[in-house]
Amino acid sequence: MKKTVAMLFVAVLCITALACGCSPGYDKSPAEYKNIRWISYDYSFCIKPDDDCKGFYTFNDKKYNIKVTFDGSTLTATDTDKNKELFNADWMYEKGANDKETLYIHNIAFNKSDYKEMENNLAEYVTLKQDKV
Repeated sequence: MKKTVAMLFVAVLCITALACGCSPGYDKSPAEYKNIRWISYDYSFCIKPDDDCKGFYTFNDKKYNIKVTFDGSTLTATDTDKNKELFNADWMYEKGANDKETLYIHNIAFNKSDYKEMENNLAEYVTLKQDKV
C-alpha cells in the first residue's frame, strides 16, 4: 500500500512538472511591444521590435548587427552580416523602474565555433530596459 501511494505521488509530481513547464508563460512576447527598443544599461545590446527585432550586440568594441527571434521562452540572435547564429539564450521579464517590465536574458550560449572571439566573452546574462523610440 505504501509503495502504491508513493508511486501515485511521484506520478502526480511528474505530471504537474510537465504541465507547468520550467519557465513562466507570458501574454506578450518581447517582439510584440510597439514604440520601444530593448536596450542594455551600457548600450551594448539593443533589440528594436518595430524593426523586425533587428538591433546590435557589441563586444570588445566590435559591433554585430543582429536579428533576434523569440520562440517560447528562448531566443536566437543571428548575425545579419554573416547570416550565422551569434548566440542563443533564455528570456523572462522582471519588474523594472516605474513598474515597466525589463527583459532579462540569461543562459547565454555563444557560437564559439564560428566566432572565436566569443571564447573570451563571459557574459551569462544581460538586462534590457524599455526605451521610447
